Amino acid sequence: MIEKLRTRFEGLIDIEHIRKKVTIRPKPVGDIDRQPPMLAAHFLEMALRQIFLPNQFSLELIAELVGRAAVHSEMRSATEQTFVNGMYYPTPAETFPICLTGLAGVGKSATIEALLRVLPGPTEFKIDHCMELQRAESYWYASARGKASGKQLLTDFLGIEVTTRENAAILKLRAQQQANQRGISLAVLEEMQHLTPGKGVALTTDILLTMSGLGLPMVYVSNFSLGHKLLKRNQEDTQRLVAEPRIMWPDAPESKIWADFIDECITVSDGRIRAKPTDFSHEIYRGSYGLKRAAIHLMVQAYIQARASNRTWVEVEDVHRAYTSSAYYSYRVDVEELERIAIQKNSKRDDLNCPFGSPMRSNVVQFVRRERDNRIAQAVFKGSLTAEERETHKSLKLDTDMKAQNPKRPKRPPLGKPTNDDLGNTFSDYFNDNDDK
Repeated sequence: MIEKLRTRFEGLIDIEHIRKKVTIRPKPVGDIDRQPPMLAAHFLEMALRQIFLPNQFSLELIAELVGRAAVHSEMRSATEQTFVNGMYYPTPAETFPICLTGLAGVGKSATIEALLRVLPGPTEFKIDHCMELQRAESYWYASARGKASGKQLLTDFLGIEVTTRENAAILKLRAQQQANQRGISLAVLEEMQHLTPGKGVALTTDILLTMSGLGLPMVYVSNFSLGHKLLKRNQEDTQRLVAEPRIMWPDAPESKIWADFIDECITVSDGRIRAKPTDFSHEIYRGSYGLKRAAIHLMVQAYIQARASNRTWVEVEDVHRAYTSSAYYSYRVDVEELERIAIQKNSKRDDLNCPFGSPMRSNVVQFVRRERDNRIAQAVFKGSLTAEERETHKSLKLDTDMKAQNPKRPKRPPLGKPTNDDLGNTFSDYFNDNDDK
């Protein structure tokens, strides 16, 4: 029955349902210390990358997109006559896509993957117009990687050769018909940043306009640099393609979701992170700017540094060494530039500047400024010391660090089982001591 298309989205918009559906807490990594350091680090990285704890932004965005898909599905399947009419004579429509944008590594792709897990799977239904059961799909996921034009995207969707002589208008009509027949209610377009660089933003605009012309609710993932390029297009393009941006920022350093993420990383590491959680969380945020991809890479590099020190567990000092390592260089350059942008608010790097004028979170800016002030104060203090004072300060710091480690008291060696001679000698000594008294 056609009612199956209208009821397949019921209950999927509830925030708590979405949270339970998309949250991923992988199993601890297990015994990896017997492996070579780089291979063990690879296993640790694979486990950490599976973690997904949605923040409020991700939950609300998923709920919004699922809601739009549900409304579209209900409109297209209000009656069997409406559904059949859309299979042959789709109503011309144009939608303004949602642009999901943010810094690289902030979690945009992970949010899209979570969205696809929430959307209903294939649904079989029966209508009188068709003799066989029909199969409905809730979304169409497309990748822009390697596409030469919007026409190629349509031919991929239709499953035909790209060399067809049909023009883009006919292909778009056929794609609308098939989308209505298959019950598709949401279009998801990803990897826009991987389009052919030589063709500039014209290719991106062509693909986005082609997709928006299908009349489906749509979301596409964009980095900041692509947003700057799209805003330089003509008015008729910008009003269609970047009218509804959704900007994803890193979690705040003192937020519960960031603390939960660090706690989950400690759990997944299976005891290999032994630093104090608050100190570890602070150092990871300072070295990654709250970007999950950078944070995981920093943890993995810290484990490699620990193995180089003949340890199988990570301490705060390992995070410091990992941050200054060559393996973390590209991340370190971005993090330090982001810190400079947070304070000075000017940069020539479009990939780190929000194109839509949205200010950075005030608590993140305060965190960056506080860390800068602390580093400046420490540098001024150390610069004012004499050579003798610096040596004394260094020895005091080492002594404090050693006390903070709370070393375990060594176990006493076992006494062993006493012999008969030992018991006799002890007995004699006891009575001799009493006689003296």
